[in-house]
Amino acid sequence: MRGTRRKGGKDKQPGFFPLSGSLLTVLVERTIHSPFGGRMTLHKKFSEEIRIDGVILSRLMPGEDLFAGLKKIVQDHGIERGVILSAIGSLKDVVFRNVKLNTGLPVKAENTQEMREGGPFELLSLEGNLFPSESEREPVIHLHVILGSPSGGVMGGHLFKAIIFTTTEIVIGRMAGSSVNKAKSEITGLWELQKR
Repeated sequence: MRGTRRKGGKDKQPGFFPLSGSLLTVLVERTIHSPFGGRMTLHKKFSEEIRIDGVILSRLMPGEDLFAGLKKIVQDHGIERGVILSAIGSLKDVVFRNVKLNTGLPVKAENTQEMREGGPFELLSLEGNLFPSESEREPVIHLHVILGSPSGGVMGGHLFKAIIFTTTEIVIGRMAGSSVNKAKSEITGLWELQKR
């Protein structure tokens, strides 16, 4: 990945994006007209520079719930805001969701396709983040997954549930210097980032 640019126009470390460098998060601000009447506003666009302040390596065991395991890891290590840097292993009993074709805004539940698959599957990729919300006591964990089938096919989407099959080894980066939290979007119905 390319390095990030400071205001002077020079790369901090040209040629790659260091773990100790900054991450930029950008959201779009836009008001739309709802087909149900009225106007709906997306959360405001922003970006902020943060640091990765420590990296946690953890292993989850067969039969553990992935989301419960992640919540325990972040609680045990005092992680308020984090990013999944790497995860490998295998999963079963997964539930994930994708948006149906030709869906417009706002996204309603009927515009999504929920998939439940027994597996087991190879965990090819797991990306996501966790942030506090103003209304929930637990962190909001947002995960996307790519899974490999025995035939070599792949499937994936927004992950809502998964059980560890053999093992899952996860690396989580602790974010420092952020004031971002999660708030429920009236456009997507999901917990999305917003700057306080």
